[in-house]
Amino acid sequence: MKKGIIAAIGICLALAGAGVASADDITADVITYNGKTKVVSASGNVVIHANQGATITGKSGEYRFEDRSAYLEGGVHYVKEQTTMDASKVDLYSDKTVHAVGHVVINERVEKRILKGDDVTYNPDTGDGNIQGNGYVSTEDGVVTAPHIYGNLKAIRILGDGGVHMTSEVHKLTAYGDQAVYTRTPNKNDGVLYLKGHARAEQNGNTFAGPELILRDDNQTVETNGRSTLTITNTSGSK
Repeated sequence: MKKGIIAAIGICLALAGAGVASADDITADVITYNGKTKVVSASGNVVIHANQGATITGKSGEYRFEDRSAYLEGGVHYVKEQTTMDASKVDLYSDKTVHAVGHVVINERVEKRILKGDDVTYNPDTGDGNIQGNGYVSTEDGVVTAPHIYGNLKAIRILGDGGVHMTSEVHKLTAYGDQAVYTRTPNKNDGVLYLKGHARAEQNGNTFAGPELILRDDNQTVETNGRSTLTITNTSGSK
């Protein structure tokens, strides 16, 4: 173990002196460095302290000094400030895009967002995300689950297909559809939910069902397309 730590520090210092971007440090039970490709391969209790404040741990992986990207597998855990990620395998690219596979959970506590899925690609800087398999996204607006969820969390444009289920305590809403699109201007109450295919929404005790539904947050209206059904059980006018 000590041998691996010493080797890792030596590699980092040598590359830093040569003007190549490097991690703060990499430690592992076994470390191999390829001077031609500038790639460190590591196995056994791998710990990477990246120079932007992140700590990444796993059973094995590699760090690529040329573009400061990394790959780890085996119970991967990532921590940076108030953000954490757990997955079986993780690729960290130079543009800060994360591609994680296997029981992925990303928790951004400051933004109050949680992403889960079997295969997740996400860039926290741009907000772009794509979740394949058992998709789950939780925000301050509510929760979306679907086999496939994608869109942009910063611009607040979330799309789902393959059977979508949405719940929102804020809007007292439960909704279903084969496909769904939710958009909202950040910091505004102008959200629009578009449901298509066996669409159904329950809000304030009332139920709407049809081929297509459009729900608007700002004026609490529901539009339907095609033969639709409205069931009113709440006539108090409360919102």
